[in-house]
Amino acid sequence: MFLREVKLPTESVDTGTTTFYVGIEKGDAVGIAGFEFYGGDALLRSVAVRPNVQSRGIGSKIVDHMLTVARQRKIHRVVLLTETAQKFFERKGFKVANRSSITNGPMQQSTEFTVACPTSAVCMVLDLDV
Repeated sequence: MFLREVKLPTESVDTGTTTFYVGIEKGDAVGIAGFEFYGGDALLRSVAVRPNVQSRGIGSKIVDHMLTVARQRKIHRVVLLTETAQKFFERKGFKVANRSSITNGPMQQSTEFTVACPTSAVCMVLDLDV
């Protein structure tokens, strides 16, 4: 499975809570990202690009696509947790936020917040209403 290959959490894959989008190039999956929707908020998770095609802008295109999807769905705020990609997401406009400032109860109870991402993961938010 792609997520295991890139060492990302798979706990909620079969729960029906995450909608995954896969980047395809020449018939091969080269990138992935998922959304969990919580009312007007979306949790962006599992953004990854295969190592052999990194540094080609694929990750940026995938995140841009995800933000377009969020806007189409009238999402107000996109939240994510990251251990390795803070600078990348800052370039996309995300801001570091205190994890406890996420007051969306169902999102706080998600697998990402409760099991998959350690408390050391950086919480980031992008307000789409700006």
